[in-house]
Amino acid sequence: MTRFVARSLFLIGAVAAGCTPQNGTVEPPITGTAGSGSVVISGAGGMCGGGFASGGAKEVFPGTAFPPGFGSPTTPQVGATHTATEAPPAISGGTLRIMADGNTAVAADPDRDQVYVVDLAKRALTFTVALQHGDEPGRLVIDAAGRAHVALRRGGALVTIAPTTGAIVERRNVCAAPRGVAYDKTSDLVHVACADGQLVSLPAAGGAATRTLQLDSDLRDVIVDGANLRVTRFRSAELLTVDATGKITARVTSPAFKSVNTRGGQTFTASVAWRAMEMPTGGVVMVHQRGLLDEVQPSQGGYSGFSTCDAIVQTAVTVVAPGQEPKTGPAMAGMVVPADMAISADGNRVAIIAAGNATNSETEGGAPRLPRVFVTDMSSATDQVIGCTSDGMHGPCLPAPGFVGPGPQAAGAPAPNGDVAPADAGTAPAPTVPNTCGTSTDPGSSADPSVPEVVGQPIAVAFAANSAVVVQSREPAVLSVPGGQPIQLSTVSRSDTGHDLFHANAGAGVACASCHAEGTEDGRTWTFACEGTRRTQSLQVGLKGTEPFHWGGDEKDFSQLVTDVFVGRMSGPMLAMDQIDATLGWLDAQPRRTHTQPTDTAAIARGKALFNDATRTACATCHSGPSLTNNQSVDVGTGGVFQVPSLVGIGTRGPYMHDGCAPTLRDRFGSCGGGDKHGVTSTLQPAQIDDLVTFLNTL
Repeated sequence: MTRFVARSLFLIGAVAAGCTPQNGTVEPPITGTAGSGSVVISGAGGMCGGGFASGGAKEVFPGTAFPPGFGSPTTPQVGATHTATEAPPAISGGTLRIMADGNTAVAADPDRDQVYVVDLAKRALTFTVALQHGDEPGRLVIDAAGRAHVALRRGGALVTIAPTTGAIVERRNVCAAPRGVAYDKTSDLVHVACADGQLVSLPAAGGAATRTLQLDSDLRDVIVDGANLRVTRFRSAELLTVDATGKITARVTSPAFKSVNTRGGQTFTASVAWRAMEMPTGGVVMVHQRGLLDEVQPSQGGYSGFSTCDAIVQTAVTVVAPGQEPKTGPAMAGMVVPADMAISADGNRVAIIAAGNATNSETEGGAPRLPRVFVTDMSSATDQVIGCTSDGMHGPCLPAPGFVGPGPQAAGAPAPNGDVAPADAGTAPAPTVPNTCGTSTDPGSSADPSVPEVVGQPIAVAFAANSAVVVQSREPAVLSVPGGQPIQLSTVSRSDTGHDLFHANAGAGVACASCHAEGTEDGRTWTFACEGTRRTQSLQVGLKGTEPFHWGGDEKDFSQLVTDVFVGRMSGPMLAMDQIDATLGWLDAQPRRTHTQPTDTAAIARGKALFNDATRTACATCHSGPSLTNNQSVDVGTGGVFQVPSLVGIGTRGPYMHDGCAPTLRDRFGSCGGGDKHGVTSTLQPAQIDDLVTFLNTL
């Protein structure tokens, strides 16, 4: 217990030796009392360096309880290390739909390449539809004729299934990486949004595409909103409006957010739009992450904080209603990896899952300590005033006290979510009072017969008949439904320790997947104290053999990175070597995102020649080998010595450079690219740069 407390502390505003605060003052040590003992933490060790573990001491008396405002030790429990024969894909969510009858569920299974049809009323699996190996079925939609259309994320196709017979009606190739899918009953068209920017429209009844648009890259969900289509971009959480002619007529981003109750009023901006859906009254609702815009202190526990409201990545809901400014809500504290959400038929209730909280329990397979599904009213989810403190009537969706709670509290004192501690609360909060802003599925939350006890790791959620909440889990493959045992979808296990640890809430409100969504990256540029601006790096490049890690090359190997980041900055538990190896193995086994290849073979050939020209650009001098990096740290005129990044999949990873200064690959050859220290490119003509960019997009 004591060891974990020491790892979990994040000193907001405190400064350690070796780093000067922005206001030039030196903050005193933070002290506090907890139960029968005291916690004293001085600054040595550095908010910028090795943190408490390497710096100095600071005293945590044995037997102390957590001081006020500190989170509880909800560390992930993953059991004995096990590696799947074939690595399961990263979680993407959104794989469940309920048909118009309110009782037939259609669920896609990206781990097992299957689609299930389930009779909820009979609590029985009706059909299992086998797809091709590696298809990775994702989003799906039901059309007016009752057909299910499923986007195959790696299969590059749209498959149409008849739920009444379990038969595959048609399989149509659409693009390299289908993501979102929507049905327009007015035109009887199915629209598919693709990661490489294509928006493809196809007749629901079958046949070839009627229109293909080329929009911005990194498309995610598509929503029919009257005569327009609304399309989200995954990493930026930007919402595009496309009119009937195919023109982008508007771009909307969720407004910045700050609250005195969230990291002391620091600013957060939107990113990673996990799921967007249509509102019954028109408009779009999106569940997304928010990342800290202000400076991050990358020390021990620096990605988390004194409470669940202080993590540098948080979950939020934004509604974009017709003719109105976007309305974003408070931090959904503790909801880690919000892979999916559902909206009730009347638009008044929202259900959100937290895939990252599946492993947080006292013991392996024990009772959950953090909510995995949370249901609340829409006004609570989008209330702009309350920040991260409940007003007793509205959210935010904080876990009930006792999960990641406030620590000791006096009897009768209000908890952060508006509850009141019972008289016998003692030194640990007792979760006996219902949560005021919604319903979680964990012990101590309010009883709601429409919300099931969730089994396993949730990946999708939907509302069925009578507003009952249905939750799909990937491992085990089940549907959790109210009022009974879960419905088994498959007996095939896809359990994998690396997958579990990558998605797990490390213990203080963040997971690896929070910044590296779907195993890639979040598109963000972070500002770290004493380091500067750093662009999140992709993990889908083949990490093993590219050591050292981080832009500064300061992490000599993956084991050190886990210790410094997962354990130190994220307040996670120490991992055994086999767990570290399993995580690295899972990451390197992830398939790289497919994208449409350039078709101008002559331009590709010219660009390749320039890339390999040792007397001019000399790109291949540093960007060589299977991961297209020589693993060296080099000064290329961009403001310091930085590790040579991999160029694998570079065309899908903008913005570029260590500080994200280049929005596009072409911009990399502009003013922020380092000039001729970064390859002699000043003599290249615009057409030659175009050729070089074309070649880079093939990597």
